Amino acid sequence: MKSNCLAFAVRLYYRRKRAGREGYLVIRRSRWGPFPHILYAEKRRSGSLRIVSYIPLFPHHKPCPPVVFNGHSKWGDF
Repeated sequence: MKSNCLAFAVRLYYRRKRAGREGYLVIRRSRWGPFPHILYAEKRRSGSLRIVSYIPLFPHHKPCPPVVFNGHSKWGDF
């Protein structure tokens, strides 16, 4: 599926919001270059955050990311 982390996180945010879940859009620096990475997060009952992100199938360091790329969702941020 071709997309990017911003489009994936925003679509997931609105889909979960329609289902009655409270979520957050989280921004951090990408591990693959000097650009932002957008993630979706939900608070668990324990107070910890459940993180979901969209990452490239074959990530590698780049000076500038492509606008859309083939990727997949990933649970967690490690």
